[in-house]
Amino acid sequence: MAIHQAQLFRQLQDKAAREQTLNKIARSINSSFDPEFILQEIVQLTGEYFKVDRVVIVWIDLESAQISVRNEWRVNEEVACLQGFQEPMWEWLELLEPSADVNRYQIFHASNDPNVVESTNRLALLEQGQILSGLKIPIYIRGKFFGGIALHTTTKYRVFSQEEIDLLEQIADQAAIALYNAQSYEMLEELVKERTHQLEQEKLLSEAANLAKSEFLSNMSHELRTPLTGILGFSNILLQQIFGFLNDKQKQYIEGIYNSGTHLLELINDLLDLSKIEAGKEELLLEGFPIAEICQSCLTLFKERCWREHLQLNLAIADDVENWIADRRRLKQILVNLLSNAVKFTDSGSITLKVERQADTLSFSVIDTGIGIAESEQTKLFQPFQQLDSGLNRKYEGTGLGLALSRKLAQLHGGDITLRSQVGQGSCFTLHLPMLELPPPEEDEA
Repeated sequence: MAIHQAQLFRQLQDKAAREQTLNKIARSINSSFDPEFILQEIVQLTGEYFKVDRVVIVWIDLESAQISVRNEWRVNEEVACLQGFQEPMWEWLELLEPSADVNRYQIFHASNDPNVVESTNRLALLEQGQILSGLKIPIYIRGKFFGGIALHTTTKYRVFSQEEIDLLEQIADQAAIALYNAQSYEMLEELVKERTHQLEQEKLLSEAANLAKSEFLSNMSHELRTPLTGILGFSNILLQQIFGFLNDKQKQYIEGIYNSGTHLLELINDLLDLSKIEAGKEELLLEGFPIAEICQSCLTLFKERCWREHLQLNLAIADDVENWIADRRRLKQILVNLLSNAVKFTDSGSITLKVERQADTLSFSVIDTGIGIAESEQTKLFQPFQQLDSGLNRKYEGTGLGLALSRKLAQLHGGDITLRSQVGQGSCFTLHLPMLELPPPEEDEA
């Protein structure tokens, strides 16, 4: 009874040791996605548990049609090294496509069995490796033969128990899972690298295209402005009737030429500004100035038109708003664009320029009681050449560049322009302008 209990206790100890080894191997090989690390951990931990002289893992190489020893663990330096040993793939043909008919070949266990017939290559392996006993288990990844793991003894003969064979099969299964995960991770990494490379190439192409577009617009704008200046100058002289009187029809046509030329000049100037900003060539000229002064200057441009159209023009500046640092000309350009849009799309009511301060940011809100803008139309307003729907385009003409340019100029200052609007209730465009620092004064050369 005591002997039976002792045997049972040893069996339980052996089972616990096998499970502990399997868990240790599983934790170790699943801690990395590096196939070399995984396989080296397998041969080392397996060799230490089974107390054999050598553990090897062989890989299949489809290009060379060879099976080669890729990973090896030896108990000491006196054990012969098999690293790099190769044998033809046909020696392993029974393992390449696992099926029920060849299951008996999947485990090879030799313990000095004289009835086992070895091929020439395997005899060479036994001789070079000084193998006395061996246990070999194939490794399949997703049903395809990857290689195998083998235990060797070189100093004594050994018979491996069924429990040991089962454990090595479990280790082979764990290796297959870990290797599959590593291969999947490598494939994912390759896909990410490939996609990143594609995006970088697309970015370079996009930047090159944008630069070419900006240079083209800049060059064309300069070329167009020269003859346009002459058209505006001559038509203005004719309108002044310096060289003779015009009849009503002639005056009407020349006014049309002058107004169209003026509109075209505005478009060209906006194109030039936009292309400079996109090309990174636009620089801000920062200076300190009174906010009230620039706001009054902007409103003055629209007083007469608002009076003619019976629109109230209001200015509300918070008490804590005095001086600010920005590019005065660009700030005025933004505010004029916003006020111009407000006047253009307001038939009755009022337009208000409201200035408030929040910490180190000024908010310039242009509030109107005009037609308002549908939510579906708001997203495209800040895109170049985008205006409201075609019906409104016909009624309210414009270049389609004002808001796009204004936002670019605001962002150049480190700010932005936001919009709140409701159809039939009016709109509120707000310029958020942070406080900037004046550049240090240039030192005079000695």
